[in-house]
Amino acid sequence: MKRRFNYTGRGRIPREKISIILNRDGNSAKSFSANIDLTGMNFPPDAKVYVEAYHRTEVSRYDFGTAENILPDESCELTTLAYGENLKFRILVVDETEQCGLILAHADRIKIVSEVDKKPILPVDFRDIGQQIYLVEFTGDEGSPVLIINSKIPNIENIARSDPQFIMHVYPTVIKEVLTHMIFVDGIESFFDPPIDWHRDWLKFSERVLPIENPPEILNPEDTNFEAEDVESWVNRVVEEFCASRSEWSLYISQLMGEGT
Repeated sequence: MKRRFNYTGRGRIPREKISIILNRDGNSAKSFSANIDLTGMNFPPDAKVYVEAYHRTEVSRYDFGTAENILPDESCELTTLAYGENLKFRILVVDETEQCGLILAHADRIKIVSEVDKKPILPVDFRDIGQQIYLVEFTGDEGSPVLIINSKIPNIENIARSDPQFIMHVYPTVIKEVLTHMIFVDGIESFFDPPIDWHRDWLKFSERVLPIENPPEILNPEDTNFEAEDVESWVNRVVEEFCASRSEWSLYISQLMGEGT
C-alpha cells in the first residue's frame, strides 16, 4: 500500500532542475529516466524523493532515493499505466519521519514532449459552424484553445494551411483572442513557472515571437498591481511581430493588388 502524504505547506522545485526522458518502443512510451538536481535546496538528507507518472486519475509512483543520494527506481517502466501517452510527471520531496509523510517540495504537471511528438499549441478542428468562418473554443486539455474552422467552406483545409489572405486575416486575431483569454479570464500566477501547460506553451510562443520584450510582470487580473493597459499593449505587440514575421504578408498584398493571378 502506498504511503499517505501530507500536502500542507509544500514548496516548489524549479523546473530547470528536472529532466525527464521517455524511452520509446516504436510509438509507445515504455519507460522513462529522470535527472533531478536538488543542490542548494537545503532538504533534510534523508528526505525521500519520488517521481509520479500520471494521466488524469491514474498514477504510478517511483522511488528515487533520498535528497542526499538520488538514485532511480530499478524499474521505471510505464507498463502499469493503462494509458501510456500524454503522460505528465510530478516530483515529490517527502519527510517520512512522521506516520503521514510531509511533502516538503514538489514540481507538478511536468509534461514530456519530444520534438517528434510535439503537439501544436493551437489544434484545429473542421466542422459545421453555420455561417461563421472560424471560432475559438477553450475546450481542450485544461481549457486550452481549439481553432474551429467551418467545414462547409469548399477546400477549406488547404485554404487554412496555405492561403495568404486566410492566414493574415485569421491567425493574428486568434492569437490576440487566446492571449487575452489566457490573461484576463484565466489569470497567470507566474510568468516563469505557470502551473497550466498550455499557458506555458503560449508564453514560450510569445517569447519566440517577441524575444526582446517580456510581458508585464503581473499577469493575474486579481492582483492589485495588475495593469490592464500594459498587458493589452504587450498582446498587441506580439500580434504585430507575428504579422511582421510572416512571408504571407507580401503574397497577401500581391493578391489584393491583382498581381500574380
